[in-house]
Amino acid sequence: MPRFSNLKKSLLALAVFGIVSLAHGTAQADPISVCTGPGCSTTNVSGTIVAGNGTVTITLNNNLTNAQVVSVIQNISGVYFQVSGYTLGAVSLSGSSSTQSTNIDGSGNAVLAGAVNPTGWGAGHDGAVISVCVVCAGSFNVGPTAGPEQTIIGGSGSGTYANANGSIADNNPHNPFLVGTTTFTLVVPGVTVNSTFSNVVIQFGTTATPPGEQQQTPEPASMLLLGSGLIGLAAGLRKKFGKR
Repeated sequence: MPRFSNLKKSLLALAVFGIVSLAHGTAQADPISVCTGPGCSTTNVSGTIVAGNGTVTITLNNNLTNAQVVSVIQNISGVYFQVSGYTLGAVSLSGSSSTQSTNIDGSGNAVLAGAVNPTGWGAGHDGAVISVCVVCAGSFNVGPTAGPEQTIIGGSGSGTYANANGSIADNNPHNPFLVGTTTFTLVVPGVTVNSTFSNVVIQFGTTATPPGEQQQTPEPASMLLLGSGLIGLAAGLRKKFGKR
Protein backbone atom coordinates (compact mmCIF):
# COMPACT_ATOMS: atom_id res chain seq x y z
CA MET A 1 0.00 0.00 0.00
CA PRO A 2 1.36 3.45 -0.84
CA ARG A 3 1.60 5.80 2.09
CA PHE A 4 0.99 9.51 2.17
CA SER A 5 2.18 12.69 3.86
CA ASN A 6 -0.02 14.55 6.34
CA LEU A 7 -1.46 17.72 4.86
CA LYS A 8 -0.36 20.97 6.52
CA LYS A 9 -2.87 23.73 5.80
CA SER A 10 -3.86 21.75 2.69
CA LEU A 11 -0.51 22.41 1.00
CA LEU A 12 1.33 19.05 1.04
CA ALA A 13 1.62 16.46 -1.71
CA LEU A 14 -0.44 13.28 -1.75
CA ALA A 15 0.54 10.32 -3.89
CA VAL A 16 -0.21 7.02 -5.58
CA PHE A 17 2.36 4.97 -7.48
CA GLY A 18 2.70 3.94 -11.13
CA ILE A 19 5.57 2.07 -12.84
CA VAL A 20 6.74 2.27 -16.45
CA SER A 21 9.19 0.01 -18.30
CA LEU A 22 10.84 0.89 -21.61
CA ALA A 23 13.63 -0.72 -23.64
CA HIS A 24 16.14 1.63 -25.21
CA GLY A 25 19.48 1.89 -26.93
CA THR A 26 19.57 5.55 -27.89
CA ALA A 27 18.25 8.60 -26.09
CA GLN A 28 14.54 7.94 -25.71
CA ALA A 29 11.73 9.52 -23.76
CA ASP A 30 10.30 7.55 -20.85
CA PRO A 31 6.71 8.52 -20.05
CA ILE A 32 5.73 10.11 -16.75
CA SER A 33 2.08 9.52 -15.92
CA VAL A 34 0.20 10.26 -12.71
CA CYS A 35 -3.27 8.78 -12.61
CA THR A 36 -6.08 8.28 -10.10
CA GLY A 37 -9.65 7.07 -10.10
CA PRO A 38 -11.09 3.60 -10.78
CA GLY A 39 -8.71 1.64 -12.97
CA CYS A 40 -6.34 4.62 -13.11
CA SER A 41 -8.96 6.35 -15.25
CA THR A 42 -7.89 9.97 -14.75
CA THR A 43 -4.47 11.18 -15.89
CA ASN A 44 -3.60 14.16 -13.72
CA VAL A 45 -0.02 14.70 -14.88
CA SER A 46 1.76 13.61 -18.05
CA GLY A 47 5.25 14.16 -19.36
CA THR A 48 8.58 12.56 -20.21
CA ILE A 49 12.03 12.07 -18.71
CA VAL A 50 15.01 11.55 -21.02
CA ALA A 51 18.66 10.72 -20.29
CA GLY A 52 21.36 12.23 -22.51
CA ASN A 53 25.11 12.39 -22.24
CA GLY A 54 25.54 14.35 -19.02
CA THR A 55 21.96 15.62 -19.08
CA VAL A 56 18.42 14.77 -18.04
CA THR A 57 15.47 16.52 -19.71
CA ILE A 58 12.01 16.52 -18.12
CA THR A 59 8.73 17.79 -19.58
CA LEU A 60 5.57 18.11 -17.51
CA ASN A 61 1.90 18.94 -18.07
CA ASN A 62 -0.72 19.40 -15.35
CA ASN A 63 -3.82 17.97 -17.03
CA LEU A 64 -6.54 19.20 -14.65
CA THR A 65 -9.26 21.34 -16.19
CA ASN A 66 -10.14 24.84 -15.00
CA ALA A 67 -13.13 23.42 -13.11
CA GLN A 68 -11.00 20.74 -11.38
CA VAL A 69 -8.52 23.25 -9.96
CA VAL A 70 -9.40 23.90 -6.32
CA SER A 71 -6.21 24.39 -4.29
CA VAL A 72 -2.51 25.05 -4.76
CA ILE A 73 -1.95 21.56 -3.34
CA GLN A 74 -2.80 20.31 -6.84
CA ASN A 75 0.03 22.28 -8.46
CA ILE A 76 3.29 20.58 -9.44
CA SER A 77 6.22 22.03 -7.49
CA GLY A 78 9.02 19.49 -7.86
CA VAL A 79 10.33 16.22 -9.27
CA TYR A 80 12.63 13.74 -7.50
CA PHE A 81 14.38 10.84 -9.22
CA GLN A 82 17.38 8.54 -9.33
CA VAL A 83 19.34 7.68 -12.46
CA SER A 84 22.04 5.10 -13.11
CA GLY A 85 25.54 6.31 -13.93
CA TYR A 86 25.21 9.45 -11.81
CA THR A 87 28.57 10.10 -10.12
CA LEU A 88 27.22 12.16 -7.18
CA GLY A 89 28.74 15.35 -8.57
CA ALA A 90 27.08 18.76 -8.60
CA VAL A 91 23.67 18.90 -10.32
CA SER A 92 22.48 22.12 -11.94
CA LEU A 93 19.69 23.40 -14.16
CA SER A 94 21.03 24.52 -17.53
CA GLY A 95 17.69 25.63 -18.92
CA SER A 96 13.95 25.72 -18.22
CA SER A 97 10.89 27.17 -19.93
CA SER A 98 7.10 27.17 -19.76
CA THR A 99 4.86 27.77 -22.74
CA GLN A 100 2.68 30.13 -20.70
CA SER A 101 2.05 31.62 -17.28
CA THR A 102 -1.13 32.98 -15.71
CA ASN A 103 -2.40 35.29 -13.00
CA ILE A 104 -5.70 34.52 -11.23
CA ASP A 105 -7.67 37.23 -9.44
CA GLY A 106 -9.98 37.05 -6.44
CA SER A 107 -12.98 36.13 -8.59
CA GLY A 108 -11.10 33.23 -10.19
CA ASN A 109 -10.59 35.05 -13.48
CA ALA A 110 -7.32 34.05 -15.15
CA VAL A 111 -5.28 36.13 -17.58
CA LEU A 112 -2.38 34.65 -19.53
CA ALA A 113 0.91 36.41 -18.79
CA GLY A 114 3.16 34.98 -21.52
CA ALA A 115 5.90 32.38 -21.77
CA VAL A 116 8.46 32.07 -18.96
CA ASN A 117 12.14 31.41 -19.64
CA PRO A 118 13.77 30.66 -17.23
CA THR A 119 11.06 29.40 -14.90
CA GLY A 120 12.58 30.27 -11.53
CA TRP A 121 13.05 26.58 -10.66
CA GLY A 122 16.38 25.08 -9.59
CA ALA A 123 18.11 21.69 -9.35
CA GLY A 124 20.27 19.87 -6.82
CA HIS A 125 20.79 16.53 -5.14
CA ASP A 126 20.78 14.83 -1.75
CA GLY A 127 23.07 11.85 -2.17
CA ALA A 128 21.80 9.78 -5.09
CA VAL A 129 18.39 11.50 -5.18
CA ILE A 130 18.15 14.39 -7.65
CA SER A 131 15.53 17.13 -7.57
CA VAL A 132 14.30 19.85 -9.89
CA CYS A 133 11.96 22.06 -7.92
CA VAL A 134 10.55 25.50 -7.22
CA VAL A 135 9.65 24.55 -3.63
CA CYS A 136 12.79 22.74 -2.49
CA ALA A 137 13.95 20.86 0.60
CA GLY A 138 17.06 22.42 2.12
CA SER A 139 18.99 19.15 2.00
CA PHE A 140 19.05 19.31 -1.80
CA ASN A 141 21.13 22.53 -1.83
CA VAL A 142 19.20 23.99 -4.74
CA GLY A 143 19.63 27.65 -3.83
CA PRO A 144 17.14 30.51 -4.31
CA THR A 145 14.04 29.82 -6.42
CA ALA A 146 10.84 31.66 -7.32
CA GLY A 147 8.74 29.54 -4.94
CA PRO A 148 6.02 29.68 -3.84
CA GLU A 149 5.38 31.36 -7.20
CA GLN A 150 5.73 29.50 -10.51
CA THR A 151 4.21 26.16 -9.52
CA ILE A 152 2.58 24.34 -12.47
CA ILE A 153 -1.19 24.72 -12.44
CA GLY A 154 -3.79 22.80 -14.44
CA GLY A 155 -6.34 24.30 -16.77
CA SER A 156 -5.92 26.59 -19.75
CA GLY A 157 -4.55 29.56 -17.79
CA SER A 158 -7.32 31.78 -19.14
CA GLY A 159 -11.03 32.22 -18.48
CA THR A 160 -12.59 31.32 -15.14
CA TYR A 161 -11.31 29.01 -12.42
CA ALA A 162 -14.69 28.92 -10.71
CA ASN A 163 -13.71 26.52 -7.92
CA ALA A 164 -10.29 27.98 -7.07
CA ASN A 165 -9.97 28.77 -3.37
CA GLY A 166 -7.91 31.44 -1.61
CA SER A 167 -4.66 29.53 -2.04
CA ILE A 168 -4.94 30.30 -5.78
CA ALA A 169 -7.40 33.13 -6.42
CA ASP A 170 -5.84 36.53 -5.61
CA ASN A 171 -3.02 34.85 -3.63
CA ASN A 172 -0.15 37.18 -4.49
CA PRO A 173 2.64 34.98 -3.06
CA HIS A 174 1.50 32.12 -5.34
CA ASN A 175 0.83 34.14 -8.52
CA PRO A 176 1.91 33.85 -11.27
CA PHE A 177 1.54 30.17 -12.05
CA LEU A 178 3.17 28.21 -14.87
CA VAL A 179 0.68 26.66 -17.30
CA GLY A 180 1.04 24.40 -20.33
CA THR A 181 4.12 22.32 -21.13
CA THR A 182 7.10 23.04 -18.89
CA THR A 183 10.59 21.78 -19.79
CA PHE A 184 13.68 21.40 -17.59
CA THR A 185 17.20 20.44 -18.69
CA LEU A 186 19.53 19.31 -15.89
CA VAL A 187 23.29 18.82 -15.96
CA VAL A 188 23.86 15.43 -14.26
CA PRO A 189 27.47 14.10 -14.23
CA GLY A 190 27.99 10.53 -15.40
CA VAL A 191 24.60 10.06 -17.07
CA THR A 192 24.54 8.65 -20.62
CA VAL A 193 21.83 7.77 -23.14
CA ASN A 194 21.93 4.24 -21.67
CA SER A 195 21.18 5.39 -18.11
CA THR A 196 18.04 4.10 -16.43
CA PHE A 197 15.61 5.93 -14.14
CA SER A 198 14.00 4.80 -10.91
CA ASN A 199 11.88 6.31 -8.13
CA VAL A 200 10.55 9.25 -10.16
CA VAL A 201 8.36 11.18 -7.73
CA ILE A 202 6.16 14.19 -8.48
CA GLN A 203 5.76 16.74 -5.65
CA PHE A 204 2.60 18.83 -5.31
CA GLY A 205 1.78 21.89 -3.23
CA THR A 206 3.94 24.52 -1.55
CA THR A 207 5.70 22.44 1.09
CA ALA A 208 8.80 20.43 0.14
CA THR A 209 8.07 16.73 0.72
CA PRO A 210 10.97 14.56 -0.51
CA PRO A 211 10.15 10.86 -0.99
CA GLY A 212 11.55 9.83 2.42
CA GLU A 213 9.13 12.21 4.17
CA GLN A 214 5.98 10.85 2.50
CA GLN A 215 5.19 8.31 5.19
CA GLN A 216 1.90 9.02 6.94
CA THR A 217 -1.73 8.55 6.04
CA PRO A 218 -3.65 11.74 5.13
CA GLU A 219 -6.58 12.92 7.16
CA PRO A 220 -9.96 11.86 5.66
CA ALA A 221 -11.14 15.47 5.50
CA SER A 222 -8.11 16.40 3.43
CA MET A 223 -8.72 13.52 1.06
CA LEU A 224 -12.32 14.68 0.64
CA LEU A 225 -11.12 18.20 -0.15
CA LEU A 226 -9.15 16.97 -3.12
CA GLY A 227 -11.56 14.39 -4.48
CA SER A 228 -10.92 11.72 -7.08
CA GLY A 229 -8.45 12.53 -9.82
CA LEU A 230 -6.72 15.41 -8.09
CA ILE A 231 -3.70 13.78 -6.44
CA GLY A 232 -0.75 11.76 -7.59
CA LEU A 233 2.83 10.64 -7.62
CA ALA A 234 4.71 8.93 -10.45
CA ALA A 235 7.34 6.24 -10.09
CA GLY A 236 9.26 5.60 -13.28
CA LEU A 237 11.41 2.58 -14.04
CA ARG A 238 13.33 1.92 -17.23
CA LYS A 239 14.98 -1.42 -18.01
CA LYS A 240 17.95 -1.69 -20.36
CA PHE A 241 17.80 -4.46 -22.93
CA GLY A 242 20.96 -3.46 -24.86
CA LYS A 243 21.49 -1.34 -27.93
CA ARG A 244 19.29 -1.83 -30.92
